[in-house]
Amino acid sequence: MIRGLYTAASGMMVESTRQETITNNLANSETTGFKRDLALQRSHGEQPVVRLGDNQPFGIRPVIGSLGTGSLIDGIHTSYEQGSLQETGRDLDLAMAGDGYFVVETEQGLRYTRNGAFSIDADRMLVNDQGHRVMGTTGPLQLPAGEVQVDQAGSVFVNDAMQGQLAQVSFADNTELQKVGDSLFTAAEGAQQQPVTGMVKQGFLEGSNVQAVQEMVQMLAAMRAYETNQRVVQAQDDMLRKATNEIAALR
Repeated sequence: MIRGLYTAASGMMVESTRQETITNNLANSETTGFKRDLALQRSHGEQPVVRLGDNQPFGIRPVIGSLGTGSLIDGIHTSYEQGSLQETGRDLDLAMAGDGYFVVETEQGLRYTRNGAFSIDADRMLVNDQGHRVMGTTGPLQLPAGEVQVDQAGSVFVNDAMQGQLAQVSFADNTELQKVGDSLFTAAEGAQQQPVTGMVKQGFLEGSNVQAVQEMVQMLAAMRAYETNQRVVQAQDDMLRKATNEIAALR
C-alpha cells in the first residue's frame, strides 16, 4: 500500500507539471514568435514482484511478475513548428517564413528570435520590442530617415539605398536552443549552424504556434488524470487507516 501511495503521488507531480506547462502556453498564445512547450513523461521503471515464504530455501525468491513504480517528467520539449504569418502592413514588422532566426544584441550576448516586431530608437538603431539592437552581418543596423524596404534575403534599403544585411542564423539541431524569455533563445556552446533556408517577409509577423483549443483539451486531460491519482491516494490512505486502526485491533 505504501508503494501505491508513491506511485499515485508521482502521477500527481507529473500532471501538475503538465498543467503548468500548458498554462504558460495559453498565456503566450498571442505572443509574437512564441514556441509552445510540451512536458514529456516516461515510466519510472518496473520492479520485480517476488513470492516469499512457501518453505523456499533461504535466499530463493521466485519472481512472479513486475510492478510499475509510477512516472516522471523526462524533460520539457519546445516545438519549433512555424506559427501562422499575420499581415500588419508595417515596414518594420518582419517575419521568417521557413527556417531561421533574427539575431539581437543583449547585455548577456547575442540572442536569437523569431519575433520581428522591430522599431527605430532615438539613435536610429533598429531594435526589437525590448530595445535590444538588431544585428546585421557587420554589426548593429543603423538606418537613416526614409522609407524602409527589406527584401526576402534580408537586405535592408532606405529610399532605395542599401543600408546593410540582416543577420540570420539557423541551427542543425534546434534542441541545442534554450528559451531565455521574451521570445529569445540562446544556443549551447558549439551549436552547429547551417545555411538559412527561410525568407524574410516584410509587413508580417509570425504568431505563436500555440493552438488554444488543443491546449485546453490537454489541460482538461491533465486535470482529470491529476484528480484520478488524487482519488487513488485517498483510497490508499483509507486502506492504511483500516489496516492500522481496525485490523490491528483484532489481534
